[in-house]
Amino acid sequence: MSTKDRKLDFTDQDIFCGIDVHKKSWKITVSTLHTVGSTVTIERPFVENVKAYLQRKFPGGRYHAAYEAGFSGFWAQRKLAEAGMDAIVVHPADIPTTDKQRDQKNDKRDSRKIAISLRSGELRGIYVPDEQSVKDRSVIRERMSVANSERRVKNQIKSYLMFSGIDIPEDLEKRHWSARFINWLKQIKIEQSDVTLDLMLQRLEKMRQLRLSALKELRVLSQNDRHKNLYELLLSVPGVGLLTAMTLMGEIIDMRRFKTIDRLYSYAGFIPSSKSSGEQERFGEMTNRKNDRLLSSLVQASWVAIKCDHELLFKYEQYRKKMNPQKAIIKIGRILLRRIRRVWIKGERYQKAELN
Repeated sequence: MSTKDRKLDFTDQDIFCGIDVHKKSWKITVSTLHTVGSTVTIERPFVENVKAYLQRKFPGGRYHAAYEAGFSGFWAQRKLAEAGMDAIVVHPADIPTTDKQRDQKNDKRDSRKIAISLRSGELRGIYVPDEQSVKDRSVIRERMSVANSERRVKNQIKSYLMFSGIDIPEDLEKRHWSARFINWLKQIKIEQSDVTLDLMLQRLEKMRQLRLSALKELRVLSQNDRHKNLYELLLSVPGVGLLTAMTLMGEIIDMRRFKTIDRLYSYAGFIPSSKSSGEQERFGEMTNRKNDRLLSSLVQASWVAIKCDHELLFKYEQYRKKMNPQKAIIKIGRILLRRIRRVWIKGERYQKAELN
Protein backbone atom coordinates (compact mmCIF):
# COMPACT_ATOMS: atom_id res chain seq x y z
CA MET A 1 0.00 0.00 0.00
CA SER A 2 1.46 3.40 -0.95
CA THR A 3 1.81 6.31 1.46
CA LYS A 4 -0.88 8.17 -0.46
CA ASP A 5 -3.37 5.36 0.21
CA ARG A 6 -2.87 5.55 3.98
CA LYS A 7 -5.32 7.64 5.90
CA LEU A 8 -5.02 8.68 9.51
CA ASP A 9 -8.02 7.69 11.58
CA PHE A 10 -8.23 8.34 15.32
CA THR A 11 -11.95 7.66 15.57
CA ASP A 12 -13.06 6.93 19.15
CA GLN A 13 -9.58 7.67 20.50
CA ASP A 14 -9.04 10.29 23.22
CA ILE A 15 -6.66 13.09 22.29
CA PHE A 16 -5.41 15.31 25.11
CA CYS A 17 -4.25 18.84 24.45
CA GLY A 18 -2.34 20.91 27.00
CA ILE A 19 -2.39 24.61 26.20
CA ASP A 20 -0.13 27.34 27.55
CA VAL A 21 -2.02 30.54 26.76
CA HIS A 22 -0.26 33.79 25.98
CA LYS A 23 -1.26 37.06 24.37
CA LYS A 24 0.53 36.62 21.03
CA SER A 25 0.77 32.83 20.70
CA TRP A 26 -0.24 29.55 22.31
CA LYS A 27 1.97 26.57 23.00
CA ILE A 28 0.14 23.25 22.70
CA THR A 29 1.27 19.72 23.43
CA VAL A 30 -0.88 16.84 22.24
CA SER A 31 -0.90 13.44 23.91
CA THR A 32 -2.55 10.16 23.01
CA LEU A 33 -3.18 7.47 25.62
CA HIS A 34 0.37 6.16 25.25
CA THR A 35 2.50 8.87 23.65
CA VAL A 36 3.21 12.55 24.24
CA GLY A 37 3.88 14.46 21.05
CA SER A 38 6.04 17.49 20.38
CA THR A 39 5.02 21.03 21.34
CA VAL A 40 3.91 23.39 18.60
CA THR A 41 3.17 27.11 18.46
CA ILE A 42 -0.30 28.27 17.47
CA GLU A 43 -0.85 31.77 16.13
CA ARG A 44 -4.06 33.79 15.76
CA PRO A 45 -6.88 32.92 15.28
CA PHE A 46 -6.02 30.57 18.15
CA VAL A 47 -9.06 28.31 18.50
CA GLU A 48 -9.59 27.91 14.76
CA ASN A 49 -5.93 26.99 14.29
CA VAL A 50 -5.96 24.56 17.24
CA LYS A 51 -8.98 22.80 15.77
CA ALA A 52 -7.44 22.71 12.30
CA TYR A 53 -4.19 21.28 13.69
CA LEU A 54 -5.96 18.53 15.62
CA GLN A 55 -8.18 17.59 12.70
CA ARG A 56 -5.17 17.42 10.43
CA LYS A 57 -2.91 15.42 12.74
CA PHE A 58 -5.51 13.44 14.72
CA PRO A 59 -8.64 13.25 12.54
CA GLY A 60 -11.74 11.72 14.11
CA GLY A 61 -10.44 11.82 17.69
CA ARG A 62 -12.26 12.91 20.82
CA TYR A 63 -10.48 16.12 21.71
CA HIS A 64 -9.88 17.16 25.33
CA ALA A 65 -8.16 20.44 26.20
CA ALA A 66 -7.05 22.27 29.34
CA TYR A 67 -5.33 25.52 30.18
CA GLU A 68 -4.49 27.47 33.34
CA ALA A 69 -6.83 30.07 34.76
CA GLY A 70 -5.36 33.53 34.56
CA PHE A 71 -5.35 36.72 32.53
CA SER A 72 -7.06 35.09 29.54
CA GLY A 73 -10.32 34.51 31.40
CA PHE A 74 -12.88 32.02 30.13
CA TRP A 75 -13.46 33.08 26.53
CA ALA A 76 -11.02 30.46 25.23
CA GLN A 77 -12.87 27.67 27.05
CA ARG A 78 -16.17 28.76 25.51
CA LYS A 79 -14.66 28.98 22.02
CA LEU A 80 -13.00 25.58 22.35
CA ALA A 81 -16.28 24.06 23.55
CA GLU A 82 -18.11 25.61 20.59
CA ALA A 83 -15.49 24.01 18.33
CA GLY A 84 -16.50 20.59 19.69
CA MET A 85 -13.76 20.10 22.25
CA ASP A 86 -14.11 18.99 25.87
CA ALA A 87 -12.30 21.99 27.36
CA ILE A 88 -11.64 22.85 30.99
CA VAL A 89 -9.91 25.68 32.85
CA VAL A 90 -7.72 24.53 35.75
CA HIS A 91 -6.34 26.26 38.81
CA PRO A 92 -2.52 26.56 38.45
CA ALA A 93 -2.05 25.08 41.94
CA ASP A 94 -3.91 21.92 40.87
CA ILE A 95 -1.39 21.02 38.15
CA PRO A 96 1.16 18.51 39.52
CA THR A 97 4.60 20.12 39.30
CA THR A 98 8.03 18.79 40.27
CA ASP A 99 10.81 20.90 41.80
CA LYS A 100 12.73 20.61 38.54
CA GLN A 101 9.78 21.96 36.58
CA ARG A 102 9.54 24.92 38.97
CA ASP A 103 13.24 25.67 38.57
CA GLN A 104 13.23 25.21 34.78
CA LYS A 105 9.86 26.68 33.92
CA ASN A 106 9.06 27.53 30.29
CA ASP A 107 6.05 27.48 27.96
CA LYS A 108 6.90 24.11 26.44
CA ARG A 109 7.17 22.38 29.80
CA ASP A 110 3.97 24.04 31.01
CA SER A 111 1.89 22.81 28.07
CA ARG A 112 3.47 19.36 28.27
CA LYS A 113 2.70 18.84 31.98
CA ILE A 114 -0.89 20.02 31.43
CA ALA A 115 -1.32 17.46 28.62
CA ILE A 116 0.15 14.66 30.73
CA SER A 117 -1.92 15.54 33.80
CA LEU A 118 -5.07 15.80 31.69
CA ARG A 119 -4.42 12.37 30.22
CA SER A 120 -3.88 10.81 33.65
CA GLY A 121 -7.17 12.25 34.94
CA GLU A 122 -5.47 14.35 37.64
CA LEU A 123 -7.02 17.64 36.53
CA ARG A 124 -10.43 18.98 37.50
CA GLY A 125 -11.83 22.08 35.90
CA ILE A 126 -12.82 25.10 37.95
CA TYR A 127 -16.28 26.63 37.72
CA VAL A 128 -16.79 28.54 34.46
CA PRO A 129 -19.43 31.28 34.76
CA ASP A 130 -21.57 32.34 31.83
CA GLU A 131 -20.60 35.43 29.87
CA GLN A 132 -23.19 37.72 31.47
CA SER A 133 -22.12 36.72 34.97
CA VAL A 134 -18.52 37.56 34.09
CA LYS A 135 -19.58 41.03 32.92
CA ASP A 136 -21.58 41.63 36.10
CA ARG A 137 -18.70 40.47 38.25
CA SER A 138 -16.31 42.77 36.39
CA VAL A 139 -18.40 45.79 37.43
CA ILE A 140 -18.22 44.69 41.07
CA ARG A 141 -14.47 44.08 40.90
CA GLU A 142 -13.87 47.40 39.18
CA ARG A 143 -15.60 49.24 42.02
CA MET A 144 -13.34 47.39 44.48
CA SER A 145 -10.28 48.26 42.40
CA VAL A 146 -11.21 51.95 42.35
CA ALA A 147 -11.77 51.94 46.13
CA ASN A 148 -8.33 50.38 46.64
CA SER A 149 -6.77 53.02 44.38
CA GLU A 150 -8.45 55.77 46.38
CA ARG A 151 -7.11 54.22 49.58
CA ARG A 152 -3.58 54.17 48.15
CA VAL A 153 -3.79 57.86 47.21
CA LYS A 154 -4.89 58.71 50.75
CA ASN A 155 -1.94 56.79 52.19
CA GLN A 156 0.41 58.55 49.77
CA ILE A 157 -0.92 61.95 50.84
CA LYS A 158 -0.39 61.16 54.53
CA SER A 159 3.12 59.88 53.78
CA TYR A 160 3.85 63.07 51.84
CA LEU A 161 2.67 65.20 54.76
CA MET A 162 4.95 63.28 57.11
CA PHE A 163 7.86 63.60 54.65
CA SER A 164 7.26 67.36 54.45
CA GLY A 165 7.10 67.75 58.23
CA ILE A 166 3.43 68.79 58.22
CA ASP A 167 1.54 67.64 61.32
CA ILE A 168 -2.14 66.82 61.07
CA PRO A 169 -4.20 68.55 63.80
CA GLU A 170 -5.39 66.12 66.46
CA ASP A 171 -9.06 66.94 65.88
CA LEU A 172 -8.62 65.95 62.20
CA GLU A 173 -6.49 62.85 62.79
CA LYS A 174 -9.19 60.31 62.11
CA ARG A 175 -9.56 57.27 59.89
CA HIS A 176 -12.47 58.83 58.05
CA TRP A 177 -11.51 61.62 55.67
CA SER A 178 -14.06 64.29 56.52
CA ALA A 179 -14.88 67.39 54.48
CA ARG A 180 -13.04 69.44 57.15
CA PHE A 181 -9.89 67.39 56.65
CA ILE A 182 -10.05 67.77 52.85
CA ASN A 183 -10.53 71.53 53.23
CA TRP A 184 -7.55 71.66 55.58
CA LEU A 185 -5.41 69.90 52.98
CA LYS A 186 -6.52 72.38 50.32
CA GLN A 187 -5.63 75.25 52.62
CA ILE A 188 -2.16 73.79 53.20
CA LYS A 189 -1.75 73.46 49.44
CA ILE A 190 -2.60 77.13 48.92
CA GLU A 191 -0.53 78.45 51.82
CA GLN A 192 2.60 76.58 50.79
CA SER A 193 2.03 76.70 47.00
CA ASP A 194 2.60 72.95 47.05
CA VAL A 195 2.26 71.63 43.48
CA THR A 196 2.79 68.00 44.53
CA LEU A 197 0.01 68.12 47.09
CA ASP A 198 -2.22 69.81 44.53
CA LEU A 199 -1.65 66.97 42.03
CA MET A 200 -2.31 64.38 44.73
CA LEU A 201 -5.58 66.05 45.70
CA GLN A 202 -6.65 66.16 42.06
CA ARG A 203 -5.95 62.45 41.78
CA LEU A 204 -7.90 61.81 44.97
CA GLU A 205 -10.90 63.73 43.62
CA LYS A 206 -10.84 61.69 40.40
CA MET A 207 -10.73 58.44 42.37
CA ARG A 208 -13.60 59.64 44.55
CA GLN A 209 -15.74 60.47 41.51
CA LEU A 210 -14.95 57.09 39.95
CA ARG A 211 -15.89 55.32 43.17
CA LEU A 212 -19.22 57.14 43.36
CA SER A 213 -19.93 56.32 39.70
CA ALA A 214 -19.10 52.66 40.31
CA LEU A 215 -21.34 52.63 43.39
CA LYS A 216 -24.19 54.07 41.32
CA GLU A 217 -23.71 51.32 38.73
CA LEU A 218 -23.79 48.69 41.48
CA ARG A 219 -27.12 50.03 42.74
CA VAL A 220 -28.54 49.80 39.23
CA LEU A 221 -27.15 46.28 38.83
CA SER A 222 -28.68 45.17 42.14
CA GLN A 223 -32.15 46.03 40.82
CA ASN A 224 -31.65 44.14 37.58
CA ASP A 225 -34.07 41.25 37.07
CA ARG A 226 -31.13 38.82 37.28
CA HIS A 227 -30.25 39.90 40.82
CA LYS A 228 -33.10 41.77 42.49
CA ASN A 229 -34.79 38.89 44.33
CA LEU A 230 -31.57 37.37 45.64
CA TYR A 231 -30.22 40.81 46.52
CA GLU A 232 -33.24 41.51 48.74
CA LEU A 233 -32.86 38.12 50.43
CA LEU A 234 -29.19 38.71 51.20
CA LEU A 235 -29.91 42.12 52.72
CA SER A 236 -32.03 40.36 55.35
CA VAL A 237 -28.87 38.80 56.84
CA PRO A 238 -27.39 41.00 59.61
CA GLY A 239 -24.16 42.64 58.48
CA VAL A 240 -24.86 42.31 54.75
CA GLY A 241 -25.24 45.56 52.83
CA LEU A 242 -25.04 46.60 49.19
CA LEU A 243 -21.33 45.97 48.68
CA THR A 244 -21.27 42.62 50.50
CA ALA A 245 -24.40 41.37 48.73
CA MET A 246 -23.09 42.31 45.29
CA THR A 247 -19.69 40.79 46.05
CA LEU A 248 -21.35 37.56 47.15
CA MET A 249 -23.44 37.37 43.98
CA GLY A 250 -20.51 38.31 41.77
CA GLU A 251 -17.98 35.88 43.22
CA ILE A 252 -20.21 32.91 44.09
CA ILE A 253 -22.73 33.28 41.22
CA ASP A 254 -24.34 29.88 41.85
CA MET A 255 -24.44 28.70 45.46
CA ARG A 256 -25.51 25.18 44.49
CA ARG A 257 -22.17 24.50 42.85
CA PHE A 258 -20.84 24.01 46.39
CA LYS A 259 -22.18 20.61 47.40
CA THR A 260 -21.17 21.03 51.04
CA ILE A 261 -20.62 23.92 53.42
CA ASP A 262 -16.97 22.89 53.77
CA ARG A 263 -16.40 23.43 50.05
CA LEU A 264 -17.87 26.89 50.40
CA TYR A 265 -15.67 27.60 53.42
CA SER A 266 -12.65 26.49 51.40
CA TYR A 267 -13.55 28.73 48.46
CA ALA A 268 -14.00 31.73 50.73
CA GLY A 269 -10.77 31.05 52.62
CA PHE A 270 -12.23 29.99 55.97
CA ILE A 271 -10.24 26.73 56.08
CA PRO A 272 -6.93 26.78 58.00
CA SER A 273 -3.83 25.23 56.48
CA SER A 274 -2.80 21.92 58.08
CA LYS A 275 0.29 19.75 58.31
CA SER A 276 0.25 16.21 59.67
CA SER A 277 3.04 13.79 60.40
CA GLY A 278 2.49 10.49 62.11
CA GLU A 279 0.06 11.04 64.94
CA GLN A 280 0.60 14.81 65.02
CA GLU A 281 -1.60 17.23 63.13
CA ARG A 282 -1.01 20.98 63.19
CA PHE A 283 -3.30 23.74 61.96
CA GLY A 284 -1.90 27.07 60.82
CA GLU A 285 -3.16 30.32 59.35
CA MET A 286 -5.87 30.52 56.71
CA THR A 287 -4.90 28.74 53.50
CA ASN A 288 -3.60 30.79 50.57
CA ARG A 289 -6.11 28.99 48.36
CA LYS A 290 -8.98 31.44 48.74
CA ASN A 291 -11.06 34.13 47.09
CA ASP A 292 -9.51 37.26 48.60
CA ARG A 293 -12.36 39.56 47.54
CA LEU A 294 -14.98 37.34 49.09
CA LEU A 295 -13.01 36.77 52.29
CA SER A 296 -12.35 40.48 52.77
CA SER A 297 -15.99 41.35 52.20
CA LEU A 298 -17.23 38.71 54.65
CA VAL A 299 -14.79 39.79 57.35
CA GLN A 300 -15.91 43.41 57.02
CA ALA A 301 -19.55 42.28 57.13
CA SER A 302 -18.80 40.25 60.26
CA TRP A 303 -17.54 43.33 62.10
CA VAL A 304 -20.82 45.04 61.23
CA ALA A 305 -22.88 41.97 62.13
CA ILE A 306 -21.64 41.72 65.73
CA LYS A 307 -22.85 45.28 66.29
CA CYS A 308 -26.40 44.60 65.14
CA ASP A 309 -26.92 40.94 66.09
CA HIS A 310 -26.77 40.03 69.78
CA GLU A 311 -26.31 36.33 69.11
CA LEU A 312 -23.20 36.98 67.02
CA LEU A 313 -21.93 39.47 69.59
CA PHE A 314 -22.30 36.84 72.31
CA LYS A 315 -20.44 34.25 70.21
CA TYR A 316 -17.71 36.77 69.41
CA GLU A 317 -17.20 37.53 73.12
CA GLN A 318 -16.96 33.79 73.85
CA TYR A 319 -14.35 33.32 71.10
CA ARG A 320 -12.38 36.32 72.39
CA LYS A 321 -11.78 34.48 75.67
CA LYS A 322 -9.74 31.92 73.75
CA MET A 323 -8.22 33.84 70.80
CA ASN A 324 -7.29 37.23 69.38
CA PRO A 325 -9.81 39.52 67.58
CA GLN A 326 -8.72 38.50 64.07
CA LYS A 327 -9.26 34.78 64.70
CA ALA A 328 -12.50 35.45 66.54
CA ILE A 329 -13.97 37.45 63.68
CA ILE A 330 -13.04 34.65 61.27
CA LYS A 331 -15.21 32.36 63.38
CA ILE A 332 -18.05 34.87 63.07
CA GLY A 333 -17.45 35.00 59.32
CA ARG A 334 -18.02 31.24 59.07
CA ILE A 335 -21.35 31.59 60.90
CA LEU A 336 -22.34 34.51 58.70
CA LEU A 337 -21.48 32.57 55.54
CA ARG A 338 -23.53 29.62 56.76
CA ARG A 339 -26.53 31.91 57.25
CA ILE A 340 -26.03 33.39 53.80
CA ARG A 341 -25.89 29.94 52.21
CA ARG A 342 -29.13 28.91 53.92
CA VAL A 343 -30.96 32.05 52.79
CA TRP A 344 -29.60 31.70 49.25
CA ILE A 345 -30.55 28.04 48.79
CA LYS A 346 -33.94 28.15 50.54
CA GLY A 347 -34.95 31.42 48.92
CA GLU A 348 -36.32 32.71 52.22
CA ARG A 349 -35.46 35.82 54.20
CA TYR A 350 -33.28 35.37 57.25
CA GLN A 351 -35.18 35.11 60.50
CA LYS A 352 -33.27 36.78 63.32
CA ALA A 353 -34.51 34.29 65.92
CA GLU A 354 -32.66 31.50 64.12
CA LEU A 355 -29.91 29.89 66.21
CA ASN A 356 -26.58 28.77 64.73
